[in-house]
Amino acid sequence: MDIFVIEIVDADNVHMELLKEFQKKEISDPKKWNQHCLSYLMVDRILREFYHIEDREVIFNGKKPFLKNRQKFFSISHSGDFIALAFSDYDCGIDIEKIKLRDFEEISKRMGFNCNTLEDFYNEWTKYEAEYKLGKPAQKFKKIHFEDYIITASSVNIKEEFEIYIQSGNVFPNANV
Repeated sequence: MDIFVIEIVDADNVHMELLKEFQKKEISDPKKWNQHCLSYLMVDRILREFYHIEDREVIFNGKKPFLKNRQKFFSISHSGDFIALAFSDYDCGIDIEKIKLRDFEEISKRMGFNCNTLEDFYNEWTKYEAEYKLGKPAQKFKKIHFEDYIITASSVNIKEEFEIYIQSGNVFPNANV
């Protein structure tokens, strides 16, 4: 599985007409709309430039996006200033969360998490969300701590290998986090 972490700060500089091409659902909040469209623009770019996939038509099975030709599976998450994208030859899920103070005890109790610290909570929460986005029981997880974010990726493949790419300008050098 390849995991790409992309900073959103330049999203406002992307031409609106280009972003509209990648809109997959109606979103009224301008910031969330921008994140949504930029996410699908980056999915398209990575599929084209990194994997050299020509047919990049995205369809939905319920809420989960898929490539119509199933050449790759992908998952999208955003939090704060970052988008996290996972690509695999198998079903996958990803979640990124910015660590911020919150009443994690109440949420943990409601969710059935056993958490003693805020970091424990975010570890459990991102694992839960990544598996939820996967849409089935995960066989393997990968947790990444990046700045003040926690990222969890999930896969149906127990032998899944993970590579992490952090955006640096216009390239994605392997960060090997």
